[in-house]
Amino acid sequence: MSKILRKRVLVTGANGFIGRYLTAQLADQGADMSIITRQSIGLSFNVHQYIGDIRDEMFINNCLEDSSPEYIFHLAAAKARLSDSQSFYQAIDNNLLGSLNLLNAAKKLTTLQAIVTAGTAEEYGQNEVPFIEDTRESPVSAYSFSKTCVTHLCETFYAIHKLPCIVIRPALAYGPGQDSDMFLPALINSLIKGQQFPMTLGHQTRDYIYISDLVNAFILAALNGDTRGQIYNIGSGKPVRLTELALLVEKMLGKDSLVQLGKLNYRPAEIMNYVVDSSKAKEHLGWIPKVDLEEGLKRTIAFYQGELS
Repeated sequence: MSKILRKRVLVTGANGFIGRYLTAQLADQGADMSIITRQSIGLSFNVHQYIGDIRDEMFINNCLEDSSPEYIFHLAAAKARLSDSQSFYQAIDNNLLGSLNLLNAAKKLTTLQAIVTAGTAEEYGQNEVPFIEDTRESPVSAYSFSKTCVTHLCETFYAIHKLPCIVIRPALAYGPGQDSDMFLPALINSLIKGQQFPMTLGHQTRDYIYISDLVNAFILAALNGDTRGQIYNIGSGKPVRLTELALLVEKMLGKDSLVQLGKLNYRPAEIMNYVVDSSKAKEHLGWIPKVDLEEGLKRTIAFYQGELS
């Protein structure tokens, strides 16, 4: 029997890529589900929706008081990946101050067992790979800067208030239904349509984790009583060069010469090596990724082929 059965669970950012999968998995395991989103979303299972903005302190207080969650999964975030001043203001406002509202409201709860927050492996920046959890962060964008701040905020609230915070730092999540502003779905959709796909030389190494494996890590972290105050990397630990990934997808789709290497410049402060060490999660959580890259790509490609047909 699932340990989450009939437990009161709240998910912020439930309409995002990870949020949709996590919410569906929790509901499937019998959780009493509540979600916070900025807009109403249609779901095939029973869930209580709170429509609002996590930057609204009163709204967040009312949501948590009303739902009285035992578990919170905090995924709501603005992905301001640029480095201009406006992106920093946006990221701090949405991600840091929004998270502060949530943690302040959460510390008033007497029912709370765990609050699991989504960080990002981008917090490690230009550090040597594989990234390990006790490495000093070196963010390279407004997004990873704000996420680093949220990580330290969670650690501070755990130290001061004993708020049961856990931070999950995923590598690059992928799978069916991801928005095409990310590299992999953009690549797949472009090739399915027979369109050329301009990209950098693709010397960057990346660590991809299939969405169901990532969601499983979030749930395991919440249900394990020894995880409070900890950070966990979640990734495959198997680096792949973007050149190799692009050519593999091209081959799997039976498309030739559509990938245009070297047509784009690398981004400023581009992270060239991006791979996490997930040993801590495997040891503490008993977490093991089950879907390798080739199988994950098959499932993802099949989804977009069906969608575009």
